[in-house]
Amino acid sequence: MASGMQTTYVGTLPQKRVVSDYLWMTDPMDTPLLSALGVSNDKFKLVNAPGKMYEWLQDAMSAVSSTAADTDLTNDSTITTITVADGTLFQPGDVIVIDSEYMWVSAVSSNDLTVTRNYSGTQDTHASTSAVYIRSRARLEGASATNSHYTQPTTGYNYSFILQKSIEISRSDARLQRYGIPNIVEYEIGKKMDELKRDLSRKPYYGVRGAGSASTPRDAGGFDTFISTNATALTGTPALVQKNIEDAVQNCWTYGGSPDLLVCGAWAKRKIADMFAGYVKTDRNERMGGVTIDRILTALGVELNVLVDRYCPTNALYVLDSSKVGYIEVDPFFYEDLAKTKDTAAYGQVVGEYGFVLVDEAKHAKVSGFSVSS
Repeated sequence: MASGMQTTYVGTLPQKRVVSDYLWMTDPMDTPLLSALGVSNDKFKLVNAPGKMYEWLQDAMSAVSSTAADTDLTNDSTITTITVADGTLFQPGDVIVIDSEYMWVSAVSSNDLTVTRNYSGTQDTHASTSAVYIRSRARLEGASATNSHYTQPTTGYNYSFILQKSIEISRSDARLQRYGIPNIVEYEIGKKMDELKRDLSRKPYYGVRGAGSASTPRDAGGFDTFISTNATALTGTPALVQKNIEDAVQNCWTYGGSPDLLVCGAWAKRKIADMFAGYVKTDRNERMGGVTIDRILTALGVELNVLVDRYCPTNALYVLDSSKVGYIEVDPFFYEDLAKTKDTAAYGQVVGEYGFVLVDEAKHAKVSGFSVSS
């Protein structure tokens, strides 16, 4: 019992609380990589889809270098027959260079090149395993056609992976009224869908390719399964610097790539902002400080969109050609009811099956091993 004035500080139990009619959650739906790369079978011109294993064709132009395998190069500057590791790359009329000496190829027999020395006015001895570069071609007028090198298309492949979450709501629980949740079943379906999209977005960073079996799930490989030519692991955990990014872009460019996307975590994004802050021209504003860099123009004229992703490994970044990497859809996410055996309002699952494709791995790059504190 109480007497005197009643205030808002007593008898609080019957009072309605101020509750938002919207349920705020940590943002697992933030899937920037999934949005940037997209989900499209048409992007890779897949036919006969869907399938648990999928392949894509890729080809490359003939190489323009080989390695010498000729001990005579070390002690005789006048020899006219040079043995190389792969003679199929060469044909009469090639202008080649070893170190700074140019030579002209007049005949090819297996791995032996008949050459004219001193083609450019410089003649010298060379290491027996020197690199031999094809710099240009100069055919003799009226010469008969000779065999040329060619490449065969190769296939890349990956496997699909299944994502699933179940939903089970008791009949009593479904009848309760909630703030911000008009229908608990629909809410849980949407929430599970968003969680699976988050899992899908992480796959390129952590996917491990495997065919699977009746007792082992099949899985899709991610970036690390494919990117090998331009995978740079820095030693000693140095600070990330602009040269690391420029080197990665140049490596892609050397192999004919046209990268347009840089994907990184929060720390690398901060370092990139520091790298390029001095090159930003802004209007004066006394009420705002700081700078964010969402696009980089590199020295080669290659422009990169910078995408920060909370799921990206903190000590790694990826330089990608977005036209050659992405997700494919085998069976899009859907919800289906399952047979109920209990007193439930809903028993079902959200499930989907997807794949991941990365074409021409040498046109992409990875830089890893940098410090995440300096």
